Amino acid sequence: MTRLVQISDVHFGAEDPILVAPLSETINALEPDLVIVTGDVTTFGRRREFAAARAFLDTLKAPVVGAPGNHDTPYLDMAARLTSPWKRFERWLSPRLQPRAQAGLARVEMLPTARGAQARVDWSLGRVRKRDAIRAGEALSDHDGLKVLAGHHPLVAPGGLKGRAKTSGGERAARLIAEAGVDLYLSGHLHQVFAERLDRGDGSVCWFVGAGTALSRRTRGEPASFNVIEVGEDPRLVVWSAGEDPAFKPGQAISLEGLGA
Repeated sequence: MTRLVQISDVHFGAEDPILVAPLSETINALEPDLVIVTGDVTTFGRRREFAAARAFLDTLKAPVVGAPGNHDTPYLDMAARLTSPWKRFERWLSPRLQPRAQAGLARVEMLPTARGAQARVDWSLGRVRKRDAIRAGEALSDHDGLKVLAGHHPLVAPGGLKGRAKTSGGERAARLIAEAGVDLYLSGHLHQVFAERLDRGDGSVCWFVGAGTALSRRTRGEPASFNVIEVGEDPRLVVWSAGEDPAFKPGQAISLEGLGA
């Protein structure tokens, strides 16, 4: 069995400090093959927030891959967002946070969805270029095991791509990666757990899984949580949520039927 842990939207700078150690300890106890971070590790892209994020990542024993989210830009510095939006992300988190990895049955690639600025009112919403979706699918094409893409913004979401899930080019990208044979796309941004399937018509399926926030106080009606994806005879998503202890415990389990089939 391959075990993947997905954490998202930890938002250092606005994190709940009593959850930081329990999150690290729980993930290490699970002994995952890989930890996947789907963006927004900081709140305003400040140096001290990145330092806290790096210190947290250094406590994890498993390899870690990840992509930036819109909050990982210099959020309050428009000039820096335009000219070098990911400079601090790369300086502070590389090489601990890799853009790709292979572990167990899975190969994981990142899909860039976040931008430092966009020509629309809400620049924080995601955007996927057609060429990036094609390139991501091609990067996984020669892998015989589980093909995983991860990005900050959703390509498929409950109720469709609207509101905070209004990812430009998302529907097209979802179709392209599904046609390329991708098995699983992981996202954050919404602070909402979900699992939506896209059937390819040949008996295979591409799953789109969203994560809640693992540490941020901005839980938006859901408890702080992270996802555990177990791939084997009975593939499933298990949501580990924080209680009043505070400790993370397994709760909702969602079948990911057909994943990797």
